Amino acid sequence: MENFRRKAGTFILLALGLTAPAIGSAATPSHFEDVSVRVSFADLNIHSQAGAKVLYARLKRASEEVCGLDFYTINRSLTQKRIARACYLAALEASVEKVDSDALSEMHDG
Repeated sequence: MENFRRKAGTFILLALGLTAPAIGSAATPSHFEDVSVRVSFADLNIHSQAGAKVLYARLKRASEEVCGLDFYTINRSLTQKRIARACYLAALEASVEKVDSDALSEMHDG
């Protein structure tokens, strides 16, 4: 679980890069450390429902990428898929909390 928190923490820091492009690092999906994805939302009003919806979709996709969820689903490793799913949920939860938008939080909890 500590790996998930560390990874989610790295993800959160990069998720708040307002002017950074949405580009990930070149780490392999099976290596859960030092993988990060930048999510830009400078173009969004994150306090509106429409902006929160777009940001939430970006955060979900970035969390999938960071945790290798697609990789383990395709390769059918059930144990690794469970680990990747737990990582995904932790990264998404931490990112939503860090952004601190009521509209985004409602969408996530909804």
